Amino acid sequence: MKKIIHAMIMVIFLIMTAHSDDKEPMDFRVGYIALMTQLPLIVSYENDRLNFKKIQLEPIKYKSFTSIEAAIRVGAIHAAAIPIPIFLSIVSEIHDCTVCDIKIIGAIQKGGSRMVAKEQLSIKDFQGKVIGVPGLDSVETCSLIKIMQKNGLDFGLDYKAIGITFNSALQDLKTDKLQALYLPEPWGTLAEKEAGAVSIDEAFSIDQPTTLLVISKDTLEKNEDAAKEWIESIVNACLFIENDIKTGARQTAIIQKKFFDFPNDLVIDSLANRKGGIAFTPFVPDKEYIKSVLTTMTEIKWIMTSVELNKSYDTSLFSELINRKSP
Repeated sequence: MKKIIHAMIMVIFLIMTAHSDDKEPMDFRVGYIALMTQLPLIVSYENDRLNFKKIQLEPIKYKSFTSIEAAIRVGAIHAAAIPIPIFLSIVSEIHDCTVCDIKIIGAIQKGGSRMVAKEQLSIKDFQGKVIGVPGLDSVETCSLIKIMQKNGLDFGLDYKAIGITFNSALQDLKTDKLQALYLPEPWGTLAEKEAGAVSIDEAFSIDQPTTLLVISKDTLEKNEDAAKEWIESIVNACLFIENDIKTGARQTAIIQKKFFDFPNDLVIDSLANRKGGIAFTPFVPDKEYIKSVLTTMTEIKWIMTSVELNKSYDTSLFSELINRKSP
């Protein structure tokens, strides 16, 4: 009898111990906007939401990167893929913020932005033109400044670049408020289809990440298992999209419809034809490239303070998962 009681006590103890080790899934909020470069964020959710054990993932749609920046600053979201200049702006002001300490964990895309105009133009022809960009705090702006400088055109003097909302882009082009757009896809493809725009010199293709995958420092330090589960899902999502593009991008087009609401044929055209040289290969972003963006943003006085970039990297989990997925 004593042996039976002892065995029962041990079983109860083991059950209680097992349950005590279980943690409720972490509410994990990810901000995104409707752009091709953001696809891994929503493909991750759609493909893995029923399989997550450590996180309860909630993708939250925003209309602009400015809105995502505000959400990061107040701690409303845990992770996002944000333009490099916005990341630099946030970390340059980190001493003034108690909740928005964020880390670069990796990059999930290269390219995907294009210059389109109302007529075929050479780079020299942009003198006197007004070009719409996602914002002065964008990689597109940095790229534009460098390309134009090489061709003897000075920012703000020989041409103008103005930040526009994505929703107003086509109308501004049609009404001649703008003569060109330098935006992430699918807006270039939309401008071609709906405003008769033409694609401009390939010199404007950006063979670098336009966004950085970031996560809150608090999440990395206190919920590493949750962060790791999400990062693995993101890496898998990149691989899924790349494989799908090779066969026509149809599955990705279907998935985006629920989140982005672009026509499927538009997305297929943009992805299958690699508009803007878009690619979804997860990798650790080059610090020297980020420093070059910082230099440009400092020159136009968008960022006024120094940034300690080395303290802003925490890519160990990302690197581990990339290496594990490599053939």
